[in-house]
Amino acid sequence: MTDGLKRSLLLKLGLVRRAGLAVIGQDRIRAEISAGKAPFLLFLSNDASPAVERRFLSAAAKRGDRVVNLESVSRWELGAALGLASAQVVGLPMASQFAEMLLEDLRREGDVI
Repeated sequence: MTDGLKRSLLLKLGLVRRAGLAVIGQDRIRAEISAGKAPFLLFLSNDASPAVERRFLSAAAKRGDRVVNLESVSRWELGAALGLASAQVVGLPMASQFAEMLLEDLRREGDVI
């Protein structure tokens, strides 16, 4: 991922948070999934714990969530973009326009993040 793409992605995730669409942290996302909320677009930091990755990859396969591993974004960088100290995972509803915009960015870059 280029520095420009990384910066753009993190800025857009910050916008998602300010728009009130971001669900941040594994506990909150799991609660939303358990409540039967619509599928999510999930972003995992490159240093997310293996247990967190397993949980969300397993749920994604059953529910139709899309999981994106941010290979060059640490939990500290992801957290800073969201106005927090750190974050391993952030999600947003797949039906949102922000999700469509971020997925288009992924497609344009060949799904390489």
